[in-house]
Amino acid sequence: MTEPEAGAANLALSAAMRAGVTVDEVHEIDELVELNRVVDTVWHREGDAVAMEMLRALAHSGNCILAARSGTEMVGATVSFRGVHQGRPTLHSHITGIVPGSQLRGVGLALKLRQRAWALANAIESVTWTFDPLVARNAHFNLTKLGAEAAEYLVNFYGTLHDGPNGEDATDRLLAVWSLASPRVARALSGRTPAPPVEFLLREGAPVVLDMGAGGDPLLAGLAAWAGTTAARADRALARIPDDILAVRSRDRRQADAWRGALREVMTTLFAQGLRPVGAFAPGWYVFGPDGSDWPA
Repeated sequence: MTEPEAGAANLALSAAMRAGVTVDEVHEIDELVELNRVVDTVWHREGDAVAMEMLRALAHSGNCILAARSGTEMVGATVSFRGVHQGRPTLHSHITGIVPGSQLRGVGLALKLRQRAWALANAIESVTWTFDPLVARNAHFNLTKLGAEAAEYLVNFYGTLHDGPNGEDATDRLLAVWSLASPRVARALSGRTPAPPVEFLLREGAPVVLDMGAGGDPLLAGLAAWAGTTAARADRALARIPDDILAVRSRDRRQADAWRGALREVMTTLFAQGLRPVGAFAPGWYVFGPDGSDWPA
């Protein structure tokens, strides 16, 4: 085992111990059935979250399927498979679930760090996955805590999923690319990545292109400055989203749809001009900076 692999393995083990779980690969049918129950508990899909024959084939053919256990109880799981990103091998993380009652205690981090260790041990330099950019907690975890980069904005990527968290909502997604041995990721995992408060960024002149208006509705502001090709533009921007979009969806579908449309407009406009979300922090702020820039933009 090389030094980076050993370091990744030790980091994953430490995270699992802090979360009070063990994280291991799963291969056998009884384990995969249990894994599907865990994912279904989170996503509330009809039938198997992932078809059992597909899970069995993925596990048997050298892909990464992990389960987190608290004692003998499976409390979290992730399914990922080998792929290609920009012509290089990657591990694509397809679906992850942490059961209610075990969330917010570090189980997700333990799974991701074990996934990272697995990829490095298999000569894979990156992990990719998609996430809903309206879920502020996931944006913070993926971009700031893990140090992944937002590589692409994907409009209605999965179509309608008809599950608990998504309902009938359009499945717009950000493609996260986790460059496992990059300096950005090393800083994020060490906790040394600075997270300046929004007040500081505002004082530094970062414009707000999406904010929360009266009654919780989205408020677009100044986005036209990025839509043209000749106007002078700032090299960073701020965008606000609800701190809990799932609660918004449950009480006001019109407002949730308005947030989807507004964030889509912001993301597609800024991506087209070479800006990317380089970080996210509470209570629901994105910071955008030039493609390839580090936090803070």
